[in-house]
Amino acid sequence: MFKVFISSNQTEFAEYRQLIYEEFEKDFFLKSFFKPFIFEESPSFGQSPVNTYLEAVRKSDIYIGLIGSEYGTIKESGLSATEEEYDEFHASNQNSFFYIKNTDKRDEESEKFILKIRDDNTYSFFDDETELIDEIKKSLVKFIEMGQKENDNFDKKLILNSSIDDVDSEAYDLFFDLLKDDDSYNKLKDMSDKSFPLERIGAGEVVNGEFHLNNAGALFFANDVNKFLSHEIKMVRFKGITKFDAIDRIDLHASLLKCIKEFEKFFRRHTNSGFYIDGFNRVNVDEYPIKAVREGFINALAHRNYERTSSFIEFYIFDDRIEIISPGKLKYPLTIEDIKKDEGIAHRNERICEIFYKTNYMEHIGRGISQMTDEMLKFGLDEPQFSEGNDSFKVVFKRKDGQELSSGTDSIVNLKDFGLNARQIDILTKITNDNMVLSYDDHQRLYGKSRATAERDFTILIENNLIKRFVKNRRVYYTSIDY
Repeated sequence: MFKVFISSNQTEFAEYRQLIYEEFEKDFFLKSFFKPFIFEESPSFGQSPVNTYLEAVRKSDIYIGLIGSEYGTIKESGLSATEEEYDEFHASNQNSFFYIKNTDKRDEESEKFILKIRDDNTYSFFDDETELIDEIKKSLVKFIEMGQKENDNFDKKLILNSSIDDVDSEAYDLFFDLLKDDDSYNKLKDMSDKSFPLERIGAGEVVNGEFHLNNAGALFFANDVNKFLSHEIKMVRFKGITKFDAIDRIDLHASLLKCIKEFEKFFRRHTNSGFYIDGFNRVNVDEYPIKAVREGFINALAHRNYERTSSFIEFYIFDDRIEIISPGKLKYPLTIEDIKKDEGIAHRNERICEIFYKTNYMEHIGRGISQMTDEMLKFGLDEPQFSEGNDSFKVVFKRKDGQELSSGTDSIVNLKDFGLNARQIDILTKITNDNMVLSYDDHQRLYGKSRATAERDFTILIENNLIKRFVKNRRVYYTSIDY
């Protein structure tokens, strides 16, 4: 939310100020991006009026000034409150917009004020309140559009105090391990000078013989990402359906591909999964489709607003749902309906998406939403829910009451790939599907084999992480494994 300070001669523009404030509160576009301040609507909490408005103007992102026929009361500084506010704002911020009312008579101080502001600021003229509101909206739409253009270059911006020494070899190797099989970048991995491959990838540039990461490159490859950018992910498993009782919590600051690996571990640890045997196949079953949730997590990494330096990505697992919250609303003018239909897709961080697209983690740029939806529906679950907060985007994956574990499209594994014979597969079927607990004696009774053969069969299944062993009353038993 951008804070907007509204400044004018309060007496002359009393009605206009109130109308502008109310328009910000009721207009969908304005209230989505801007928070207005007028002195009349803000309690002073014991401060003097001068301290109140000067503190507010210092904290504002945009200054809106109205100039009419009367300059206003002159303070000890020799200036009106409006000009004092402008000077305070303009000392550190250039986002000033002036609206000058057409009038037959204007006092000398107002004329001087217009001459002062006209070369360094955007200004326009108006006749009535309707025209004023229209002009303000035009200015703020342009402000958002210009900001979006600047943000488009954020992830391409070079970090001049970075060098090849800031590159993490483990993150570098991980990127090449995750490249698509047919990617032409594979042949660059073994080059002794990492700067050339990184430049080809789009992670930085060589300037005057020295390599510098860009912001996208720092997120993917830096040893210490937070040396250059604000980057944090909070992952929490809560007990129940509220945020009162945290079972497990991890704060991540690592490079993006490492964060995905940690996400996968956390997801596996805190969601239910298992398998059953169908003939010669092991069919994996899960509480949520990992492809859908991982896509949601990657979308948060790829599309979050990294310029919101005090914010972080949130990944929360509850008993009934998973939530992923990313800083920054959809890039203007995208809506949730647009992204559901894969229409008008505009990326906040094009370079980050381009680097992700080179890996197996991103199949198609711009189809993340539909892929999440498709995977959830294949699992018999509801479509993901998407929503926007004041300055965030959230996706929710919900499980159903009494839901049984489901099998996904990539869930079937041929047990022959483990090198199992027919007897070992039969043992696994009895333990997994029939919930049998088997001992060495049971094995010999069922299959008429020696104890050595029984030990060998159970050991092979244990080594492939298909069953587990336990001891009770000094006897060894084998049972199904909990995933």
